[in-house]
Amino acid sequence: MSTPSAELAGAAGTTVRRPVVVTIGNPNTGKSTLFNALTGLRQKVGNFPGVTVEHVVGKLVLDGREIDVVDLPGTYSLSAQSPDEMVTVDVLLGRVGEVGRPDVVLLILDATNLRRNLFLASQVLEIGLPVVVALNMTDLLEAQGITLDQRELANALGVPLVPIAAATGAGLDTLRTTLREAIAHGTPSRVRISPALRE
Repeated sequence: MSTPSAELAGAAGTTVRRPVVVTIGNPNTGKSTLFNALTGLRQKVGNFPGVTVEHVVGKLVLDGREIDVVDLPGTYSLSAQSPDEMVTVDVLLGRVGEVGRPDVVLLILDATNLRRNLFLASQVLEIGLPVVVALNMTDLLEAQGITLDQRELANALGVPLVPIAAATGAGLDTLRTTLREAIAHGTPSRVRISPALRE
């Protein structure tokens, strides 16, 4: 079984590491739906080394290049109280050899419940990795009478934000393009909510 950090044979005996994208979000944000939409049937299920925490690894193909996508357990914070949270923190900090240091974090937010989602978002931004926000369920905003300034939200977070509806596939082409750009040129958010979070 190949691992997310698998190295591919390159020209002249060199090795090329496939880029790694990790998905993270609160439970019930549509994270699994989005993961499945991006990776299709190119998925494998397993446990992280030494723990019973399950994860799914999938392949996303961008311009003919394979990207490993690791679906982290749904979590409300990075306070590392549960085994799921501990593994998530270890993956984000590059402490899991099977994954290595992620190239991009794909952060899924529920557009209809931002207040609950933004606490995790603030912690993820503190990690110092390139982040792309998938603002999911934007198709439900009007029906729920919610007005959201997406441009202002993106400015406040300091990272690319793509409105999507994972259940219908709306916005996924733009998300793929944004992920490709982030892998090639992404920079961490400069937002710093609390220096203590980095510790």
